[in-house]
Amino acid sequence: MSGLLSLFSTMDWSQIAPDFTPDGSLRDIYILGTSINDWALIWNVLTASNRLTFEVEGIARTPPGDVREAFALHASHSVTACYRLGKQRLNCHFFVEEEVEFDLDPRDVDGLVEAESLGQFLVDLGRATSKEVRLTAENEPGAMIAQYSPTSDSVIWSRVQ
Repeated sequence: MSGLLSLFSTMDWSQIAPDFTPDGSLRDIYILGTSINDWALIWNVLTASNRLTFEVEGIARTPPGDVREAFALHASHSVTACYRLGKQRLNCHFFVEEEVEFDLDPRDVDGLVEAESLGQFLVDLGRATSKEVRLTAENEPGAMIAQYSPTSDSVIWSRVQ
């Protein structure tokens, strides 16, 4: 973790700011090749604090204790989990078990503090699942802005040299 913090403390916001310039699209967080077991690990991270809200058809509900319940609801309803991270709202929609996807508004990442929080969220997800976590352009899992690698236990920002 200290290596991660030192990377962030020396990062120049101006290097990554262009990736968060509002352009009408969202940014996505992906974890590919997941299973319901990975989702359960992520759900544990999300529900460990009071930062999570859960909605079914736009109506707030208590988040279910088991992520399988969210998937069961998603079969016939619009279901969204929203994780608050500072100014950021990271929205998860439970599309498929094989891919975890969150979306966020790039306008909410407007400085180094928000970028560090987002980077730490990538680390938390990656450490929970032992999988690569990608921050990308909307609907483009290969267009990486940042990537958490479980091998190096670090986040690499594509624009930071």
